[in-house]
Amino acid sequence: MKDFFRSFFGKGLLYAAVLISTIVLVLSVTGAAFMIYSDYYTKSEEDITQEMTESVVHKFSLQAFSWSFDEYTGEFPDSKKTDIGNFIFRITDEDGKELVKSSSNVGQYPYKIYFTVLPPHQAENDRYSISDFSDNINIYKQIYKDNHYAKLYIVEGAVNPELPFTDDISLTLGFHHFLYPLKTGIYVIGIAAFALMLASFIELMCVAGRRPKKDEIVPWYFHKVPLDVITAVIVILFSISVMAFEDMSEPVLGILSCVWLAFIPLYLMSIAVRVKTHTIFKNNVIYMIIKFLWKGIKAVGKFIWTILTNMKLLWKVILAFAAVMILWLGTIAEPSRAFEGFLFCVVLFVVFPLLILITLQLDKIRKGAQELSAGHFDHVINTKWMLPELKKHAVNLNSMAAAQKIALEERLKSERMKTELITNVSHDIKTPLTSIINYADLISKEESTNEKTKEYSEVLIRQSVRLKRLLEDLVEASKASTGNLEVDLQPCDAQVFVTQSAGEYEEKFKQYDLTLITNVPEQPIRIMADGRRMQRVFDNLLNNACKYSLPGTRVYVDLKENDKEAVFTFKNTSKEQLNMTEEELMERFTRGDSSRNTEGSGLGLSIAGNLAELQNGKLRLTTDGDLFKATLSFPKI
Repeated sequence: MKDFFRSFFGKGLLYAAVLISTIVLVLSVTGAAFMIYSDYYTKSEEDITQEMTESVVHKFSLQAFSWSFDEYTGEFPDSKKTDIGNFIFRITDEDGKELVKSSSNVGQYPYKIYFTVLPPHQAENDRYSISDFSDNINIYKQIYKDNHYAKLYIVEGAVNPELPFTDDISLTLGFHHFLYPLKTGIYVIGIAAFALMLASFIELMCVAGRRPKKDEIVPWYFHKVPLDVITAVIVILFSISVMAFEDMSEPVLGILSCVWLAFIPLYLMSIAVRVKTHTIFKNNVIYMIIKFLWKGIKAVGKFIWTILTNMKLLWKVILAFAAVMILWLGTIAEPSRAFEGFLFCVVLFVVFPLLILITLQLDKIRKGAQELSAGHFDHVINTKWMLPELKKHAVNLNSMAAAQKIALEERLKSERMKTELITNVSHDIKTPLTSIINYADLISKEESTNEKTKEYSEVLIRQSVRLKRLLEDLVEASKASTGNLEVDLQPCDAQVFVTQSAGEYEEKFKQYDLTLITNVPEQPIRIMADGRRMQRVFDNLLNNACKYSLPGTRVYVDLKENDKEAVFTFKNTSKEQLNMTEEELMERFTRGDSSRNTEGSGLGLSIAGNLAELQNGKLRLTTDGDLFKATLSFPKI
């Protein structure tokens, strides 16, 4: 059924149902209003018939008298004798003399209409003046009782009971006889028509733009015409129809009304299709004009903004130009002469705008070069509307930026490949290394009288474990430097890291003959950090302090805060001479002792720095003689 109503025939059926039900509804409402106005519910059918007959007879009496009486001569020519449909009449004067009589005849004339005629000299006109007093003769007597020039005429009328003609009398009486039995049922008909119209209209709006076995909206050619154009045409045609309403005949008026009624559902269907396709506003000439004007306003605003934001270079050019123009006007030029006046206009309205344009384009190239020097290789200079020579420079800068971007991407790709290589090789090495560690451990546990075997096995275990730790540091340093480590940032108390690390490293510091002193504030300091990664940072820094601090000295770990950051400070006295810069200490495989006698991979500080950056923190190293200081800072929350 859904596909049926989406078909052309189904839509036509719904369209016809909407039109027919609307017509029936309008007729029902009009008929009900007419019956209420005509007192159908308080009077009998005979009384209403009598009132309608009197109304129509009065109309035909006026017509009969106007056709029979000559307004220029004041007579009733025989040539004007005629029948007027079902209206039978005769015209008499005040004395009862019969002047005009219709062809048909009846015995009695129950209706009388009185007319008064004044001659031209009293009517102030070149014609006789006619006044209608209907059936009230007393009004005539009150107004014209002393006027000897006024003549009274009486139109006596009757209705042909056979109604052989089709005129207003037969139509009015026929409509009444048809309508009176429906004075109750007309409401049922109206409600049914309204229900059918509403259901058909809703379904018609739903299937508008639809096709059988298709879910997408397929607008018809009519629906693609701008809506405001269609609306304007409708308003214009409707206004013309209203202005020409009085000059239209009843058949033409009826046809025009049907055309308007038939077009309204199509117009509403077009609106429904536009709503479904979201083009009800976009597909309008007014919207297109506003959009065009808005683009123009934006372009002008952008141009003005460009001038305002480039005044650093532009104002110098404007001042220099103004100085040259003032000098020219004051010393050289004579604008009174036609040629020099023309030259002045050319300079002012052609050269000056061109100079501004060149200046703006040069400034755009300058800013592009600044972006490129800052490492922003994604920045592209817009070369639209640029002069050819300037455009070449801008294209060259864009090409340089593209080349640098490609080189950077290749470098990142190389770093990723290097990281993958280190990870894969380390994984391949760890498998046999684990076997070496396990078998060395088994050898050390074997009972043997050879002391050398036990000694060798312990050295083998110790160095294998050291090699395994080195591989793990290498992999972690590679991942941390390329940002491939997963970081789960959570709100943390900064004091916890200090107190927890102090407890864990207490015994180890005693082994190295060091004293650990911590200083943390009483008020909690909250930061966003990954607990596991932060523990690795503290391990690297404290292990570094254990290995390279002068025995018998103190190691300080402080926590302080400023307006925006929580700051951890690690300080110790080095047992070796610090003959390298802070940057060198942060590099990979750099160790504090140049002899490399201590255990370590030289990756600890590098790993700590990379892990801090992954958590939005910073690690800075400073040295002052033998004093080594590491500062770790994180944003507060």
